[in-house]
Amino acid sequence: MHRFLRRIVILRPSAAAPATRVLARAAAASLIALLAGCSWFGGGDKKQADSGCPTTFIAPDLDALTLMRPGGGTTPADIRFGVKLFAANSTCTNEKVGVRTDTNMSFVVARNDPDLKQGQFTYFVAVADAQQNILAKQDFTLQVEFGPRQNQIRISDEISEHLPVRDPASARNYSIVVGLQLTPEQLELNRKRGQAP
Repeated sequence: MHRFLRRIVILRPSAAAPATRVLARAAAASLIALLAGCSWFGGGDKKQADSGCPTTFIAPDLDALTLMRPGGGTTPADIRFGVKLFAANSTCTNEKVGVRTDTNMSFVVARNDPDLKQGQFTYFVAVADAQQNILAKQDFTLQVEFGPRQNQIRISDEISEHLPVRDPASARNYSIVVGLQLTPEQLELNRKRGQAP
């Protein structure tokens, strides 16, 4: 198991100076606890599963980020900057040893404060096994710049994961989990919105 974990590689091929990063077990205990309590396995895209490709999921409650004005409240008027992760799709390619999964994430970034010129956010890509154990996780940060009259931007990013499985068909037993990296307060705000009637 530990040899497998050391060989999972996640990288951003579109980076100016792409670097391969070998990942170890995810250290974020709060993320593991959140994912373990959620039923996001099963179902998925049948065509994807039949091809031996891992199923891709957006983690529950980790699809939106809201940045409030300092000292403000929690009403829509107090929102300064927001991000919505609205799609995550993967395609797979068999390699000599293992399977490469290319995952594309799409985001909408919006500002509510015209004085805000730049914004940045962090999202994660994780690999999980069939028992919902997080085997590897990597964070990626994206930065956006708003034009004078631009209040909304669509942005996408692509990440490649290498799964060193002996049988390419067994890659379907794994999942690619993506989500926005949130503070406990931002996560609680998302959960409250989800419970609203």
